[in-house]
This record gives sequence, structure tokens and C-alpha cells, in this order.
Amino acid sequence: MKSIRRKISVGFVALIFVLFCSGVIAYAEMNRLRRDAESVIAQGAQATDFSKRMLDALQVQNSAVLKMLILGNQSPAEEYTTGLLAFNTALLDAMENSDDTKDLDKIFSANEHYHSIVERQASTITTEAVDRDWYMSSYVDAYYALDMAIKDYMSSPSNSLAVRTSRIEDSIYRTITPSILTLIVAIVIVCMFYFFIDTYYTSPVQRISKALGFYMESKLPYKVKIDEKSELMDLNNNIVELIEQNKKQ
Repeated sequence: MKSIRRKISVGFVALIFVLFCSGVIAYAEMNRLRRDAESVIAQGAQATDFSKRMLDALQVQNSAVLKMLILGNQSPAEEYTTGLLAFNTALLDAMENSDDTKDLDKIFSANEHYHSIVERQASTITTEAVDRDWYMSSYVDAYYALDMAIKDYMSSPSNSLAVRTSRIEDSIYRTITPSILTLIVAIVIVCMFYFFIDTYYTSPVQRISKALGFYMESKLPYKVKIDEKSELMDLNNNIVELIEQNKKQ
């Protein structure tokens, strides 16, 4: 294989290889971005689901406490036990699936306080004014403290939309960076390839064509020097030999 043809072939192969690598990297990074985005969205949806389950369970318990207060029951109703079990299950699920349990620890503490208030008073609930005072002075504060702790968890920085969006943006930057680097490498190769074609092929061909044109028009001496051993040197030598033969004839 001649020199120029070999270099052009190597240049094309290198360019195709870089473009292929760029495509593979872009595909892999896009898949990683998709997985990161799905993970972030799933975590946000999961936190919202846990919060909803806890709020629903708390509402069930609150309804049971109101019934106990109104009816004067001496023990927690089955509805209260059901709500308590559902709340504890949701809280444990949230703690097992969360990396940051700081806000969940607040819910845990508020939940313990809430149930201590309810269970301490449940066995003595009547319809007397003292029980209504307990409800307004102790129970309401504990209930709203737990309710607020759940809502704080749902809107905490670790679960906020802004943070999830920021994490997705970070994933996008990590995805774009390798593709940009690969593109830069491809551009450098293209520029080098252009320089090679221009230096070792285009310019010599133009010199040969120009000198041959001058010779044919005005019989000026044909003088073109090709230093590199290549197809163009063979062509130039053949032209020189043809001109010499033409002179002899």
C-alpha cells in the first residue's frame, strides 16, 4: 500500500473509531442519566408516599380519639389500634428506605410523645369538662406537633423538588462532559487529518498541475520537487520522464 493511501486510510479509521467511541460513551452516559433521573424521581415519590401513609394513619387515630372523647370510652377503639399499626409500618418503611433519617427521627420522637399523651389519658376519658381541657391543652399540641413533623419531612431539603432538580442537573453535567471531551478529540483529529491532506496531497497536486500547465502553455521548464516517497512522487517522476522523452522526439 502506498504512503498517501495508507495515511488516508489510517486517518479515516482513526476518525471512525473516535466517532464510534463517542457514540458508545454518549449512549452509556444517557442510560446513566436516565437511571439517575428515575432514581431521584422515585425517591421523591417514595418520600411523598410515606408521608401520605403516615398522615392518613394519623387521621384515623385522631378520629378514634375524638370518638373516645365524645362517647366516653375507657379504652382505645379498634380504629385507633389500626391507625397506630399503619402509622408505625409507614414510619419503619420510610426509615429503611431513606439515606437521611434526621427528619424521620423528629417524626419518631413526636410520635412517641403523641401516643404517650393518648395512652395515658385513654383509660380515664369521660365526657366531663376536664377531658375536653385535656384535649385542647395536651392532645391538640401533640397531634399538631406530629402532623408538622410529617409535613416537614415531606418538604425537607433532602426531598425537595429543588434538590432533586439539582441532582438531575449534576447527572446531566456528568453525562455531557465525556461527550464534549470525545468531541474535542474528534475535532483535533479532523484538523490534523485536514492538515495532512492539504500538506501531503492537495498542495503537491496543485504544484504539479500548475507547473505542468506552464510547461504546456509557454514551454517553461517543468520543475516540481516532491520530497516524500509516495504516489505523488511516482506521478511527478513519470511526468518528468514523459517530458524528457517528448524533448528527444
